[in-house]
Amino acid sequence: MGLLDDYTFSVGSPRPRKQHQRVMAKMFIQSFYELSDQGLEILTEQTVTDDCRDLAPDLVVFDREGYPLTIVEITTHKELRSIIRKCYELIARFPDSEYFVYDYEEMVLCQYDAESNHWLSSEEDTLYSQYLSKPLIEYF
Repeated sequence: MGLLDDYTFSVGSPRPRKQHQRVMAKMFIQSFYELSDQGLEILTEQTVTDDCRDLAPDLVVFDREGYPLTIVEITTHKELRSIIRKCYELIARFPDSEYFVYDYEEMVLCQYDAESNHWLSSEEDTLYSQYLSKPLIEYF
């Protein structure tokens, strides 16, 4: 399950589990109005550009011009490191964006810190999006 998975053919990856979908829905619902009040838009499984063949993270917060400000991936504990590695493709393309990966099995959130080129963990730090008022993990 994740950022680069292909769900379109029988050889593709399986669709995300219900728990994955519930976490994604909760984040969407909990943050929608707060982001909308700032003129931002949060979408689920939307490509990062207008190209329908582009990468489609679980949640993306876009500005008015369609730039992805925040990218959130939701994953299992087993897939966490793999998803983090896959995020680097987007980090190279959108270096000013925020990146979060949430392991819903362990309830651990990771955030990419561009200054140190390191991933922070909610086990050690309180992680915030600059566009939301509460620690991001509270939106899950």
